[in-house]
Amino acid sequence: MEAVLSPTAESVDHAFALRELFWDAEAEQFEANRRAARQSEHLADLLEFAQTHPELYVNTDFDPRIAGGVPPLGGDAVLAERCAVLEASSRLRLTEGEVRKAAAIAQQARDQLPRVWTAAKDGLISIAHVAAVVAQLPAFADRPDAVAGFDELMRDVATTTTVAGTRRQARLVADRLTARTRTQRHADAFSRRTVYVEDVADGMSWVYSMVTTERAHAIDRGLSATAKQMTTAERDGRTHAQIRADLFADLLSGGDTAMAKVKVLVTVPLDRLTPEAQATVRIPMTGASVAGEDLNSHCLVPGVGAIDDATARQLLLDAGAFTRVITDPVTGAILDMDRRARTATRAQREWLTLMHGTCARDGCDRLAIDADIDHHCAYHGPGRGETDIANLDPLCDPDHALKDTARLRHRRRDDGSVEVQFPSGHHTRNPFTGMRDRVRALLDQQTEPADAAPF
Repeated sequence: MEAVLSPTAESVDHAFALRELFWDAEAEQFEANRRAARQSEHLADLLEFAQTHPELYVNTDFDPRIAGGVPPLGGDAVLAERCAVLEASSRLRLTEGEVRKAAAIAQQARDQLPRVWTAAKDGLISIAHVAAVVAQLPAFADRPDAVAGFDELMRDVATTTTVAGTRRQARLVADRLTARTRTQRHADAFSRRTVYVEDVADGMSWVYSMVTTERAHAIDRGLSATAKQMTTAERDGRTHAQIRADLFADLLSGGDTAMAKVKVLVTVPLDRLTPEAQATVRIPMTGASVAGEDLNSHCLVPGVGAIDDATARQLLLDAGAFTRVITDPVTGAILDMDRRARTATRAQREWLTLMHGTCARDGCDRLAIDADIDHHCAYHGPGRGETDIANLDPLCDPDHALKDTARLRHRRRDDGSVEVQFPSGHHTRNPFTGMRDRVRALLDQQTEPADAAPF
C-alpha cells in the first residue's frame, strides 16, 4: 500500500508565509499601477488645462512682432502647453518626451479605450500594457465602430499576459477587425526606418535601428548562436549579454568576427503567391496554433507575428527555395521517430516552431526556434515517452531546467500550451484561449464587417 505523506506544521507555516509574500508583492504592483495611471491622467489634465488657460504661461497682451520676433506656431495654446510640459519635466525629473507620452497615452485610452483604462486605474495592468494597446488605435481610423470590441477584448488579454504578449495580440486583433492590410501598414512603418545613438554615462551609448522584423530577428539569433558557440577561452569571463554586445559592435564597425549562420522561419500560404495556387489550399482551419496564428491565413514569422504579403514573397524569392508544409499534418519529412531515438529531427523542430512560435509555457515570449525540445512524458521515465510530435513541446532553456529540477507541475492542455502549477496553489493561464471565437463573434455582430484577412 502506498504511503501518504502528510505536511508538517512547519511546512504549512512556510507555505502560508510564501503566499503572504506573493500577496504583498502583488499588492505593491497593483498600487504602483494605480499610481502610474493617476499620474498619467493628471499630466493629461494639466496639459489640457494649460491649453485652455494660456494666460497662465503666455503674455497674451504682448505682440512678438513689435520686438521683431515671430509668433509661436499654433498660437498661445501651443506655447502654453510647451511651458507646462517643461515645468512638469522639471518637477517630476522626467524628459519632456516622457511627459508628453504619458499624457497622450492617458488621453487616448480614457477617450477611446475606457475598459482598458479602467483596468489600469484599478491597478490590474501597467501603463506599458495600455501603451501597447493604444499603439494600434491608428489602424481603426476608418473603422471607429470596431474600437469598442477591440477595447473589450484587449482588456481581458492585458490582465492575463505580459506587455509583449499584449502587444502581439493587439496587432493580431487590430488586423482582424480593420480593413487596412498589412502591406499598407508595413509600407508606412518601412518609411520610418532609421538609426540613432543615445549617449548615456561613463563612455557608453545605446545604438538603435529600426529595420524589418525578419532582419532584426536574424541579427538577434545570429548574435546568440555565435556567442553560444564560443569556447571558454574566447568568452574570457564575459557574460552572454556582454558577448552579444561585443559581437554587435564588432559586426557594425567592420570587424572580422565570423558570425554563425542562422535560420529565421517564414511561412507563406500558397494562395498568397498566385491566384491559381488558391485551388491547392484548403479552407482555413477552425483551430489555430497555440499563439492564435493560422499558418494558412497569414504570412508569419513564427513566435513574432504576421508580416505583410509583399515582404514574404520577396523573402521567398531571395531564398530561391522553399519547403512545402502540409498542415494536415502530412509532410515529406518524418515527424514521428522510433522510440529508441531521443533527439528530435530537424523537421520536428521546425514543425514545433511553426505550431507554437514561442516557448509552450504560458506567458513565455522566448522564441521556439531557440528552445529545447522537451518530452512531455519523460523519455527515460516509466512511460518511456516517444519522440513524436504528440509528446514534444518547445521549452526555453530556463523553463526546461525548471521542469526537471523544481517542485512545479507542468500540465499540457489540449491546445498544446503548458500550464505551470506552483506549490503555493497558483497556476498560470493561457491568455489566448478562446480569443479566435471572441473575435469572430464581434465580427458577426458588426453590420458592415471589415474586408480583412482571415484571423
